[in-house]
Amino acid sequence: MSKRINYLAACLISLMLLASGCATNHGTRIDNIPMYGQPKVERPEFLKKADDDFVKQASGGFSSREAASKAWHAQAEKFMQEGNVDYAMRRYNQSWLLNPNNYQPYWGFARVVAEQDKLDDAIEYLEKAKSLCDDNFQKVALLADAGTIYSYKADSIPKDNLNERARYFTLANQNFIESTTLDPKYSDSWLRWSHSLFREGKYAEAWENLKKARSLGAKESTVFLKSLEEKMPEPK
Repeated sequence: MSKRINYLAACLISLMLLASGCATNHGTRIDNIPMYGQPKVERPEFLKKADDDFVKQASGGFSSREAASKAWHAQAEKFMQEGNVDYAMRRYNQSWLLNPNNYQPYWGFARVVAEQDKLDDAIEYLEKAKSLCDDNFQKVALLADAGTIYSYKADSIPKDNLNERARYFTLANQNFIESTTLDPKYSDSWLRWSHSLFREGKYAEAWENLKKARSLGAKESTVFLKSLEEKMPEPK
């Protein structure tokens, strides 16, 4: 199936060339921006036509646009794992074009912009993904990602702004609670929650969740373990 996607993508290069080459005022390729910058960036009519042609051709080899969207998302994930963020974003955008109601491309958008330290944007896309996700198996990891980004957002706020930091840490904890409730055996949620509680300064709870993650087979980094031990020795 991936060969077919690559073939279709190659066939569509000429069709999408203008769209791919367009740039924002800041010089960024428009197809490297989530949803091609929409709705803030108005989509020209000739690009809307190119989008429609892409959707028709790309979905032709699948049972539905929804199936095509998932296939393009899978390609995006492959590029993401390889560290090719630009190519991943282009596939996420194409996945979104094929099915704007698919939660997966929004999750992908969040991952990309989070790497760019655009935490507010990442939160927006994660919340959108959560609202659309109807797969509880995948939602466990999605919620863990959301909890992690809320935690990083909280930690980025100046320490003297106690109320705002507390608000975002509360949102982080809510997402981790929901994730671990959906699947108490998903070790990564417990491990990430431990890291979040460390940032929050709740070291005893961080140890508690770290032990839970360990019992489920998670391996913590030596750097994190040392940092936690410096704040509070491991409870016996």
